[in-house]
Amino acid sequence: MTLPLLDPFSAPVEVREAGLPTLQEIAANEQRHRIETDPISISDALDAANYVGRYEDHNWLNNHITDALKKTSEYKAWHRAMPSRTPKAIAAYQKNYAKSDLATVDSEINLHGSPLPVGQQLFHGGLWSSMSGAITSRPLSTSLSPTVAFSNALYRAKAYDAGRLDLIVLRTTVSTNAFVFKSKGTKLAHELEVLLPAGISLKVLSETCARTDYRVAKAIDDPVKTIPVYVVEAEIA
Repeated sequence: MTLPLLDPFSAPVEVREAGLPTLQEIAANEQRHRIETDPISISDALDAANYVGRYEDHNWLNNHITDALKKTSEYKAWHRAMPSRTPKAIAAYQKNYAKSDLATVDSEINLHGSPLPVGQQLFHGGLWSSMSGAITSRPLSTSLSPTVAFSNALYRAKAYDAGRLDLIVLRTTVSTNAFVFKSKGTKLAHELEVLLPAGISLKVLSETCARTDYRVAKAIDDPVKTIPVYVVEAEIA
C-alpha cells in the first residue's frame, strides 16, 4: 500500500532573523545592537532548505518539524506500515553505514518498506555532482528534516573534503519504495530518517547558492575552510 503524502510545512511558520546593522544603519539609527530583518516565511520544503542553508541557527526548525509530524495521522500511518522490529541489516546500517552489508540492506528495504507517494519531498546532504543523472548503486539515506540532512553533509568532514555543501531537496515523481525508521525508542530517532533503495534515478532541476562563507573544520591541526552552501532541487524519477 502506498504511504500517504506527508507535509510538515502545511502550516507555514514565520521567523524573524536577527541581523547585524550596516555602518549606514548604525549612523542613521545611532545604535550598535542587533536589529531584526523582515519575517521569513517557511511554507514548503524548498523554503526550509533555503533557510537552513543560509542561517546558522536552525535547530529550532528541526524541533518544529518533529512536533508537526508527530501530530499527523499520516506520519503515524508511515510507522504502522513498517515492521514492529527494524530488520537486522537496516538497523546495522543506521548505526554504522560504512560497515553494513549494502546488498542485504537494499533487499530488506524492498521487502519490508512501502512505496512513497508521488510528490513526497525529502532531504539529503551531500555532493550532487556525483549523483545527478545516475542510477544510484547503493541505498540512499534521506530525512524529513533539512537540519538533519545539513548535519549529515558535515559528518566525517564530507563537506570539508568536497569543498562545498549541498543541501538537496528530493521530490518523488514515481512511486518509490522506502523504509521509515522509528520516531522514538532509538538513539537516532531525532534524525527522522527515510531510507531509499538502490536503483533510483536522480535528476537535478536547479542549484542556488545560499551562502559562500560557511566555515568548516576537519581536525584540530587542519586549517579552517570557508565553503559555499548550495540548495539543490532534484527529482526522483
